Amino acid sequence: MFDKIEKEIEELDGVISCKVTGKDEIDEIHIVASKSRKPKRIVRDIETITLVNVDEKIDHKKISIAQINNGSPDQAKNRVELISIYKENNSPTCHFKLKINDNLIEEDIQGETEAELKFIAAEGILRILERYINFKGKLRIENIFTTGLNDELIIVQIILHQGGKFGNQQRLVGASYVDHNLPLATGKACLKALNRQFSNLI
Repeated sequence: MFDKIEKEIEELDGVISCKVTGKDEIDEIHIVASKSRKPKRIVRDIETITLVNVDEKIDHKKISIAQINNGSPDQAKNRVELISIYKENNSPTCHFKLKINDNLIEEDIQGETEAELKFIAAEGILRILERYINFKGKLRIENIFTTGLNDELIIVQIILHQGGKFGNQQRLVGASYVDHNLPLATGKACLKALNRQFSNLI
């Protein structure tokens, strides 16, 4: 019943897993979190999510948080922070700068000469993640397009293929506002599409 709230809470910085109990109303919210954030800040974020989703102001006493040191490899989520993506003039090369966990990654990735900027940015992000995150599966861009009155929103559709020739496939979708920076927005949309999957890809 509270699957949506649990997934949104698990996307919060520092949260590893979440379990919401109750039938018609929320009785308790149990959280396993890393020590990267203060519990009070996590609680405030949870209060906001529950207020928006079920129009219920939850008592902070109903929220219990257990903090662990980084977690085991099966529990921990990779933290990816996108800093910048920009294209070199007159070249199909994009420069990527991001943090994966505590590691600063800077790479120049060249796309096809005729490829659109948004495809070069998206393919570059996926190639970097496949290189630095040891997950089981293969990522492939299915489609990228802009929408809205002034093409202000970019949508990225990614196929996650796991297993052999006839393995499982999942379609992941992410969106981000362009805000005058198409390559960066494309990268953010890719990360949003993958965000809920990182804990399952390791």
